[in-house]
Amino acid sequence: MKVVTYNVNGLRQRVSQHGSLLKLLNSLDADIICFQETKLQKQDLSVDVTMAEGYEAFVSCTRTSCKGRLGYSGVATFCRVRSAFSTNEVALPVTAEEGFTGLFESSDRQEIVARDLIEKIMEVEGLEDTTKEDLLKVDSEGRCIITDHGHFVLFNLYGPRADSDDKDRTHFKFLFYKLLQRRWESLLTQGKRVVVVGDLNIAPAAIDRCDAEPEFDKNMFRTWLRSLLRECSGPFVDVFRSKHPSREGAYTCFSSRIGAEVFNYGSRIDHILTAGPCLHQNHGLEKHNLFDCHVDGSDIMIEFLRGSSVGKAKWHGGRSIKLEGSDHIPVYMILNDLPNLPVHSTPPLAVRYIPEVRGWQQTIVHIPMKHELTEHIQHAIPWCLLFAYDIVLVDETREVPFLGKKRLHVANTPSVLPDILTGDNLVSENCGEGLVGSLDNSVESNRSIASGLDIDNGSHLHKMNSSVKKIRCAAYSQLTLRSYFQKQKSNSDCEVDKKNVEGSLDSYDYEKKSGDLSYGTEITAVKSSLDDIEDHCGVNVLDECFHPHDQTDTFSCCSSIAENKNIALLEWKRIQQKMKSSIPLCKGHGEPCVARSVRKEGPNNGRRFYSCARAQGPAANPEANCGHFEWATKRSRGKR
Repeated sequence: MKVVTYNVNGLRQRVSQHGSLLKLLNSLDADIICFQETKLQKQDLSVDVTMAEGYEAFVSCTRTSCKGRLGYSGVATFCRVRSAFSTNEVALPVTAEEGFTGLFESSDRQEIVARDLIEKIMEVEGLEDTTKEDLLKVDSEGRCIITDHGHFVLFNLYGPRADSDDKDRTHFKFLFYKLLQRRWESLLTQGKRVVVVGDLNIAPAAIDRCDAEPEFDKNMFRTWLRSLLRECSGPFVDVFRSKHPSREGAYTCFSSRIGAEVFNYGSRIDHILTAGPCLHQNHGLEKHNLFDCHVDGSDIMIEFLRGSSVGKAKWHGGRSIKLEGSDHIPVYMILNDLPNLPVHSTPPLAVRYIPEVRGWQQTIVHIPMKHELTEHIQHAIPWCLLFAYDIVLVDETREVPFLGKKRLHVANTPSVLPDILTGDNLVSENCGEGLVGSLDNSVESNRSIASGLDIDNGSHLHKMNSSVKKIRCAAYSQLTLRSYFQKQKSNSDCEVDKKNVEGSLDSYDYEKKSGDLSYGTEITAVKSSLDDIEDHCGVNVLDECFHPHDQTDTFSCCSSIAENKNIALLEWKRIQQKMKSSIPLCKGHGEPCVARSVRKEGPNNGRRFYSCARAQGPAANPEANCGHFEWATKRSRGKR
């Protein structure tokens, strides 16, 4: 059995990189695949990122914000199985649990686990005041999935990161690992075998960090992790280090911000730990444990393709070319001599049993309601806006791509649209219902549209008397035969209509600000969108609605836009050349520095400086960053 741990730094991005979730999983070629930092929230779970043929998935998502960021952490365990409903395979777990405090489960057994953890954690110095809410907060960041595979209990972990000057996160990290330690001790006392995999955000020793500082080994979390290892009389074995005790430069994480991977300037923070007896009858003898008897091999998957960076420099001019892959490297372990389990099925925590993943089945009630609302919405939106935007009408919750223009959402269309926006004189025979696309299928969204339009309010909505032919049209679609017999508007009439439209937009904006409208989207957003199109293309949208150019004028307009872009590009290149000539050279290599600014809070926050443009690397490597630094401007004594 092959077990892989991999910090993906965003599961959706990795799926997109490989083309599908199945291809990503198959590229790792393992029976159990543990992902960390999936960055998925509960509402983000969908079939394309959680379900693949031949795999069963178990996920944990963040339930709270981490320093104001949602979807920051998250873990997922994928198990490769031949059958999900009746199998004796070890890869498919017998039970599964989200978190490790027991507070997410409602069973009596998990309540006992939670009480036991609270009692034991109160014995730890500095954690005497720990409450049930503190334990719940630890599990709310989606950092742990536990799967029991019969022969061993697997912990898929994403350890929290904490800066030395951040007391709150340091306390959180300390509580996180102390709780885990108590849970591990409880399982080992019961005779269980424990396997811990994941990004622990801890490098155990100086050999696991490039250019480790002198005080590196004295860090409290490093000291804690080493206390758990067999070398310090602990129960766990660091699988990779035990298989490769003297290998240097073996790192699993590289900072993309400083181009650390170019010169192998990284750290080993992704681990696989094992503890417990072996499966043999005489497992009480020396050298009879899970590691010595069943771990066949372990290594860092350095050659695993994490991005399409072949033939491209990863660091140039102080700017890192962002790899498609993660900033972590997968680590694997091979287990052997594991007998089959009794026949069992997939635990209830599996993704296949989460109803939100596959979506809810549509009922027959949606069909007539959708058709009826579509008819009303077509009469409520002015044709000139549809003409200018060339889009389909959609619900606010749906994304529809269209030619780079802005979306016009109508889920909360105001109930008191001005009459001028819905009059017959603004509706074209060939630009009407054909532009209307699909609406959301949910009953709730359709009801919100109906209430937002207030269709029965005849004093505000001017219904069209004449029928509109349902044809799909673009801005320059073919005219119908009837249009040749219609009376053409004069330029003066068009100018009057245009002023009425603009005046109605302004009056609606005023009524909205005055509080006369209780609901509905602001029409000012539409006006702003029209202004954006005008600024980008140099064309007044309302002018185009009432005085559309012919095709020749359009081509000439596009040509002028292209010429302006070329002029702007040349001007920008000239500015860049002038900037390069004013940038100082670094003392180590005589190369142009890169300009940066201080982001850390303090007296120098926002202040610009110059530094060596090369990637960070070992101090002994002359090709790496030389450490050159100088402020862009010197501060006066008065400012100091």
